Amino acid sequence: MSDYRQQVRCAPGEIDLEFWQSPTGVSVPDDELSFLLVPDAVESLALFDLARQVHRYQAGADNPITAALMATMGGMLPGILLYDHLVQGRPADTPRIEFGTIGVSLYKGPNERYDEPLVQQAINIPIEGRNVLVVDDLGDRGGTMQFLKQYIADQGAAQVMTAVVYMKPQAMALCPADFYFGEVAQDCWIITPREAVETLVKRVPVWRERGADAAECRRRLVDIIGYPAGIADYYLPRIFS
Repeated sequence: MSDYRQQVRCAPGEIDLEFWQSPTGVSVPDDELSFLLVPDAVESLALFDLARQVHRYQAGADNPITAALMATMGGMLPGILLYDHLVQGRPADTPRIEFGTIGVSLYKGPNERYDEPLVQQAINIPIEGRNVLVVDDLGDRGGTMQFLKQYIADQGAAQVMTAVVYMKPQAMALCPADFYFGEVAQDCWIITPREAVETLVKRVPVWRERGADAAECRRRLVDIIGYPAGIADYYLPRIFS
């Protein structure tokens, strides 16, 4: 077994966080992307690492974070996990962070981008004069974070900071996050716990169009990428019906 396959299937107590801070995605036949399936337990530990970074910042900051905006949909799961650490577990003598949302999207699906970011949901908490933390799952090319930082500043925030689970090289060059857990290659499609089904139902048709049958698609999902067999077996018949 490769390190990836060991880690994607291992028990929570055997997770190697050092591996997940700079993981290499796996390749499948006839696909220009590599894929990285992030298990729930890894996501939880990664967000704990991010929370401790924010705790350290808050403890010594002249202008501490007092508001956090979860960017939907990518930032919802990271934001919910961070909420527990940053609100319930905040260090003594640091301000409570108020959590809200902002809806923005750059992607239609894996490697399919809109021409420009779309604001789909307005900011739903007061941010005037506050240091605002934007929470998302990934810095890909940096366009979403760059757009959000400017947009939120234009809405009256005094300072805008960012927190993501993973960063890619183009995002690091354009708009590096203030807090992040790990780095991956530019061509790696990260499959977070909130989008395992979304990636499957959008990518399998691409493989099918390129000649893969249902058995081959199942092999790629389960044996190579690491999907649970039950999820693959449930959705593949729908796609191939």
